[in-house]
Amino acid sequence: MTVVSEIVKNKKIQVAKDKEKKSSNIIKKIATDIASTRSENFRFQEKLKDKTSTKLISEFKPASPSKGDISSLSIENVIGIYDEYDADMISILTEESFFKGSIDNLSRAVGLTDKPILRKDFFIDEYMIYQAVAHGASAVLLINGVCPDMEGYLNLCADLGVDAIVECHTKQDLDDVIDLDPKIIGVNNRNFTDLSIDLNTTKQLAKYIPNYMISESGVRSTDDAKLLKSYGADALLIGTAILESNSEDKIGRFIKQLKETLKN
Repeated sequence: MTVVSEIVKNKKIQVAKDKEKKSSNIIKKIATDIASTRSENFRFQEKLKDKTSTKLISEFKPASPSKGDISSLSIENVIGIYDEYDADMISILTEESFFKGSIDNLSRAVGLTDKPILRKDFFIDEYMIYQAVAHGASAVLLINGVCPDMEGYLNLCADLGVDAIVECHTKQDLDDVIDLDPKIIGVNNRNFTDLSIDLNTTKQLAKYIPNYMISESGVRSTDDAKLLKSYGADALLIGTAILESNSEDKIGRFIKQLKETLKN
């Protein structure tokens, strides 16, 4: 069983538990009410329109399948650093089994910052989209090959005023979704089969992406960031390299260096 199939198996169990705690009807009502009050400034697309820099999406994730435990810093400390050093957007990984995330982390992050926030997870049920909006997310990550109804999920995101980042890893992934005209494509440089990284994945797929492109995974240094910027990325999503120092000072310095590198 691959890591992704194991995650999806566990995610189905978690969603069932979440539905027992808060029914689909209740979560839909909360999400719909919240969606009706949002402004355009809340959205990822508004940030991506600004061409003065390649945008930095700083991620909070306590662990990952490839690295194990990453950081013991609290979400309060980390979001405070991301605010102080002006990360453009924030990603909160909410998957429980392999990344040690939680939907509670999303709620806490939303209460700590006014920056747009992505709920990054393995979306296998529409309930999760409503849940993301109800907990304050500005965007959700829909992975091709994991999301069971990409067109339906994209339509739901549009109805709720939440941005969808459609994640692809191969040209076939892009071919699967491109006719749906996703406004933001996330290119994952990580191969989920063997967890290897290849930054050239972004280079290879960039020429086929008509709208905004976010490059995900694999940035270890400002040189990596500069390379992905040169490939045409509108934003970089970086988690492990930012957090793994487990030091507030080092995290702040690295974000400052990244922001400088990503200026146009």
